[in-house]
Amino acid sequence: MTLKKAYINLLIAVILIILNIILYALDVSRLTIGWTTTVFWVATVFSFICIGLSIFYFANEHKLPNIENEIEVETEDEENLNPSHTIKHRFVILDWLSFLGISLMLILVMFMYFILPTNVEGSSMKSTLLDGERVLMYHYKYEPKRNDVVIVHITDRYLDTSGRQVNQSNEYDDESQVYFVKRVVAIPGDTITFEEIGTSEVYHILINGVVYQNQYYQVYQVDDAGRLKMLSYLDGNDQLRENQYFAFGDNESFSYDSRNIGAIHKEDMIGKAIYKLLPLGGISHG
Repeated sequence: MTLKKAYINLLIAVILIILNIILYALDVSRLTIGWTTTVFWVATVFSFICIGLSIFYFANEHKLPNIENEIEVETEDEENLNPSHTIKHRFVILDWLSFLGISLMLILVMFMYFILPTNVEGSSMKSTLLDGERVLMYHYKYEPKRNDVVIVHITDRYLDTSGRQVNQSNEYDDESQVYFVKRVVAIPGDTITFEEIGTSEVYHILINGVVYQNQYYQVYQVDDAGRLKMLSYLDGNDQLRENQYFAFGDNESFSYDSRNIGAIHKEDMIGKAIYKLLPLGGISHG
């Protein structure tokens, strides 16, 4: 490391701090993960300590050999110690530590405001996404669009057809961190109607007059309780209200979605799954 490089590292760290503050102030992402903010500031302090020590040692480099020479030599090994060699290794270590700290800051800024890897749990998106697969989510200023595969934050507002709060199910460890992966099938302004199948009190779902089926040609059905739930989010013209979306899983028969919990609020759709990381591959968006 050189003194110039130490100052460059300091400049990069300051830029990342300013970028983090600006992006936070602009509220460019709906994603809130507390640990990322904590780790970012820990990495910031760590980086500044390493960079500060590097600058200090460089500024006092010409004094260090004299200091070393004043140390009483007690062993044969210490007599052969080369002070400049020790100082050089000290600079190399601080250089690597500064690099690691700044790299962690950059990665966390990317995670907090732009992209984030996440896991898929369950079979509700089969065959598009399978249980255990890992996807990359884009969440910078995300605006939901039809057929997007989205990550939905299930907050306290979501109740199922029986009136039970969805995120308080025993299958979730932390009710504040419950997320669903679904596909947007209807957007604000879409006309939603229902067509009963015989006299079974089971209905087809029509979006803008067309019976909805997914890309695997599965025709979606909803029971009467689910139909009433969905109707409660429509205006007098049977259209979805502003900032309301219907989202279904791609596995029609095994998906807990808008047929059970109603419309998804725009502010709870935190991002879009754009790519599969494990295994590698694209994600169909219609």
